[in-house]
Order: sequence, then structure tokens, then C-alpha cells
Amino acid sequence: MGFKLYDEFNSYLAIPGPVTLHPRVLLALSRPVYGHRTEEFRRIIAECKELLKPLFGLRDGDVFILTGSGTCAMDAAVRTFVMPGDKVVSFVNGKFSERLAEIAESCGANVIRVEIEWGQAVKPELVAKVLDEHPDAKFVTLTHNETSTAVLNPLPDIAREVRKRSNAVIIADGITSVGGTWVKQEEWGVHVVIGGSQKCLGIPPGLGFVGLTREMLELLESGDLRPRAYYTNLKLYLESWKKEKDLPFTGSVSLFYALHESLKLIHEEGLDARFRRHHTMAEATRRGFVAMGLELLAERGYESPTLTAVKYPNGIKDREFRSLMARLGVLVAGGQARLKGKIFRVSHMNQVGPREVLMVLAVVELALRKLGFTPQRSGTEAALEFLERAWTL
Repeated sequence: MGFKLYDEFNSYLAIPGPVTLHPRVLLALSRPVYGHRTEEFRRIIAECKELLKPLFGLRDGDVFILTGSGTCAMDAAVRTFVMPGDKVVSFVNGKFSERLAEIAESCGANVIRVEIEWGQAVKPELVAKVLDEHPDAKFVTLTHNETSTAVLNPLPDIAREVRKRSNAVIIADGITSVGGTWVKQEEWGVHVVIGGSQKCLGIPPGLGFVGLTREMLELLESGDLRPRAYYTNLKLYLESWKKEKDLPFTGSVSLFYALHESLKLIHEEGLDARFRRHHTMAEATRRGFVAMGLELLAERGYESPTLTAVKYPNGIKDREFRSLMARLGVLVAGGQARLKGKIFRVSHMNQVGPREVLMVLAVVELALRKLGFTPQRSGTEAALEFLERAWTL
């Protein structure tokens, strides 16, 4: 293929973050930067916090916004509350649940890692068994939606098992679930939920979010905590907000503009409508891949609504496939850590509808054919048949 039609300016991002941005968000990013210690910027912060709360399922709690990546928010969520010697049970079924365990270990915690095969879900009965063995656990960490494997863990059921057996604080990574599917932090009894900007929230990388229930806010206000953090110490964020309705450190002004606009877009669509769209597009995507004869990584019944992980068929090499996809104008992600070279991942989050799903499936099919794989059936056709029945215009 001798042409170069696509580059970093006009490729479609089918990776699980950063995602393609809505033009209104791009326009917001182009606004002149104003002072970060002004009433105007404080107003934007306050409105963003209020617009974020329903995405976390919070009424009495609050959401803190940090200038930093999703990992920055993970660091804040763990390092603010976990003290040296605390027993932390970490359920690890992917790269990002593993990262939570690593952060807890860096705090000097006594981390009990519970390893689950990557691609399998964390089951409530396993959580019950482990907590019966460790009734003195102070924290439980896991992902809600594991970005590395495209598995949606049953967080409501897991939280219920935790509450039955202990007073452990639940810290959940929701970086590819907040804004992408239903998260009901207070209803489920999940104390801490982590979010990130470049996934379902539809803005560039650079903002992290930590949602806290009222119980955790009260703990922050007490004198009992001595966080092993500075920039990611959520006590400082709470104190600054209570005192001045401000951030303790310089906020990324342009990213807050983008967040403000994207959150308005999200609420204009409506959360239920948005989440149903994500689930519908996810099902269409999966049906397309399965029709081609490809195998999905995620355990059946626990598939993510915001991204899909696909195993490579025999003879297809990761580097060749993803390079060809990029030349065809669509970026897809590879596997991470132990899954490197074994899977590719595509997202169906944020501004994704039938147009994007059908395009990605068609380009994947073309790339596979060019590399010598003959699909059992057209994945695009299978997705079309599903969308014709399931998608209401």
C-alpha cells in the first residue's frame, strides 16, 4: 500500500483513551487562559464538581479534581487513606488493579494480593471467602471496569459482600466506568471511586477525579489521618475547598474549560440515554468480532460497556496489525504486560454511535484480510443486523 492518507491529525482514535473529542470540547480548549485564582475559575470548578457528582452516584459526598493523570488520582485515593502496616486486600485481575496494589505497597501497607486470571471477573463469592480469611482487612482495592482486559467487575455485589463481613474501606478504580456506565457510589456503599479525564469524560489526559462518600469526608476532616502524600493529599483539597472554594495547587485551566463543556454535553444527552448507548454499541461491536470468528478476552457476562478486548487469531502479529490499522486511519490499542502481543483493544465510549462502530469493524476486517485472515462472516453485517433491531433513532 503506497499511500499515506492518515496521520496524527485525521486518524480516528479507537483506543481506550484518549478518545476523539467533540468539537465543542475542542472549542473550549481554545479559550484564552484566564487566572486560576479568580472568581471565574472558582465558578467553573464548582460547577464541574456538581456536574460530576451524578456520574459517581454521589449526593452527600464530593468529588475532588486533581491536575494529573488517572494514576495521580489512584495515588491520591490510596496514599491519602492507607497507612503503613494497614492490611489491604487487593483483587488483581488486570494491569490497573495491579497498580492499585503496587501503590498500596509503596505506602508500606500489608498487601494481600488475590490473583485472578486476566480476562476473568472478580466474583462476589471469592471476595466473601477472602474476607472471611482476613476479617481484619482495613481496605479492599479493585477495578470496576478493568481497562487492560475489558472486564466489568460486579462492583455492587462485591461491595455487598464486603459490607457483610467487615468495615473495610473499598477503593475502586472507575477510570473507564465513570461517565460510561452506571456508577452508584453511595447506593452500592463504595467509599472511594477514581476517575480519569481522557476516557468516558471525553477530554484530553491531565485531570484525575476522586469521589468520596460522606463517611470518607468526615474521616478527612478528623485529625486521625496522616497521609503519606503531599500533592495528592486529599486533606489539602478538602481544606482548600472549605476555606476558599478553590484548589490547593494550580489547576490546568484549559482542561477545566474542556471538562465543563464535556460535562454539559453528557447531561444534555442524559445519563441513562448515554449509558444505554454505550451498552448497545458494545454489544454491536462484540457481535461483529464474534461473527468474524474472533475470540473475545473478557469472561462472558462480564464484558465492559466501554471497550472490547479481542484475541489475535493464529498468524496475526500485533505490530503488523496495529501498524496497518494506523495506516488505514484507525488507532487501536494492544495488550499490556502479560497480554502484550496477544490482544488488541477498541473503545466504544464517549461520542461513539453506529457510524464509529461500523467503521472500526470494517477497517479491522480489511486489515485482517490484508494480513491473510479470512473472516467467517462479515462483522459489519452482523453489527448492522443487531443495530437495526436494537438502536432507536
